[in-house]
Amino acid sequence: MNGPGNRTFGALVAFTLLAGVVSIIVVLDYTAWPDPVTRLLAFQYLLREQDLAGAALFIVLVAGACLPRTRSAVLEFIDLLSRNPWPVAGISFVVLSAAVFGVAHNHPLAGDEHLSLFQSRAFAAGRLAGQFPPELLLRLVPGHYQAHWLVASVNTGEIAAIYWPGFPLLLAPFSFLGMPWACNPLLASLSLVLLARVAARVTGNAQAGGWAMLLALASPGFTGMALSYFSATAQLFLNLLFAWLLLERTPRRLLAAGIAGSLALVQSNPVPHILFALPWILWLARQPGASRSLLALGAGYAPLALVLGLGWWLFLRALQGPTAMELFPPDADPLHRLGNLAWHLFVELSIVFSLPGEETLAKRAAEQVRLWTWSVPGLPLLALAGWWLHRRVTAANLFALSLAGTLAGYLFVGFDQGYGWGARYVHPAWSALPVLGAAALVSLGKDAARARSYVARLALLSLVFATALRFYQIRLFMDEQLALRPPFEKGVRQLVFIAPNHRYYTQDFVQNDPFLREPVIFMLSRGAKRDYEEVIRKRFAGARLAYDGPNGQVWRLE
Repeated sequence: MNGPGNRTFGALVAFTLLAGVVSIIVVLDYTAWPDPVTRLLAFQYLLREQDLAGAALFIVLVAGACLPRTRSAVLEFIDLLSRNPWPVAGISFVVLSAAVFGVAHNHPLAGDEHLSLFQSRAFAAGRLAGQFPPELLLRLVPGHYQAHWLVASVNTGEIAAIYWPGFPLLLAPFSFLGMPWACNPLLASLSLVLLARVAARVTGNAQAGGWAMLLALASPGFTGMALSYFSATAQLFLNLLFAWLLLERTPRRLLAAGIAGSLALVQSNPVPHILFALPWILWLARQPGASRSLLALGAGYAPLALVLGLGWWLFLRALQGPTAMELFPPDADPLHRLGNLAWHLFVELSIVFSLPGEETLAKRAAEQVRLWTWSVPGLPLLALAGWWLHRRVTAANLFALSLAGTLAGYLFVGFDQGYGWGARYVHPAWSALPVLGAAALVSLGKDAARARSYVARLALLSLVFATALRFYQIRLFMDEQLALRPPFEKGVRQLVFIAPNHRYYTQDFVQNDPFLREPVIFMLSRGAKRDYEEVIRKRFAGARLAYDGPNGQVWRLE
């Protein structure tokens, strides 16, 4: 009874339970701040409010999967998934789309989620920027958004998101059709098909595809992120598509990989794709015929990277007007202008990147808790085993390096992820976990049937109970956050003044259509008296006060 299969099973259970206990310890230590009631420190707040329960359930699920079992069809279910990736993706799309409304209220929680939606609606209207009345710009754009998240012209009222435009471009067709909520569920569902194909290709075993899909679907971090308007799901899909295309080095696939990579590069920012793609590009550079391969890949990268990367940066500089262009005075010496640009870029990069200190390391450790407890219990352990068992397989090594490079790269980023379901910074490389985890499960010997059966039961338990807990937590948080808005009627012309409360990020409620076409317009309040004198009396004289409370005012427009 103490054979290799039982030892594998015992080690997997023991280390997974240990990970659950360590997660609880890390959460209690990292979130021991004096005022745990407010949400000023959003990442710490969510960690404490969500991941203590998540880690406890993590342990319970492991124990439940270890209970004496009767014969079940769980392994047959894996074969069913392997044979039907597209139906699985279709069902997943329907369920995730419904959850966008039923769980997340189809609301961009964070300011950077709204930026993507805002910019996509501008693109869908055939414009590069939105248009606000210049005199209302400071009301319609919260102060900390200005030049930090949104770039606006105080003269013309034109306004655009500061992030690179790749994700808004993906969202734009959906926004044009009035269904932007469908974009991330669709990309997550298509990612399942890619996971199945990549896992089968890496291992040479079709059943690995079913395992990869199950491990992804049963991980609430994967499904939960698809309910948001963050670009992380798009980055995961595009990085996975990039890797899948490079698994066969034909000229056509290399060109297509470059196109997919360039679109991944110009999502919100280029860092996630750079960290993921670097091992693949270095590997490609060491292969026979590297020059031709890199040329084909570069031909795919160049057009979008230049137009959407450099082009967008130049557009934003022009939008800001003469103040921004002082960096490049037309009559200055070219070397002086180049020096100004280099200094500007250095300052911008130094805001984001720094050598890791104690605080940054603590944030990254807490992020690991989110990575572990929002995945199938023990999935990182399975991935590590999968890499070890396939360490002579190039693709397995590259996926492992992409994940490791992402984890290492963010050690030099000093801030935390703030909002986001699961580990948002790791998500673009998260596909490595189910791919390598599936590789482990199909490569264990015949004597490891008990371990495989345990993982299958654990994944199904996670699919039901961990998903239910995490979706409940997301819904609860969204309910509590949205309750901080002044009550207004949807579809009725109203002006909603949001009272600023930085401890609860109420300023993020100032979310408007880029051309103010929606019936409800949100503005940042500067006090009831000033709001009336500066806005209502001057521009909406016939408005009627419908609500007045501590969280703001609602004026009904005639």
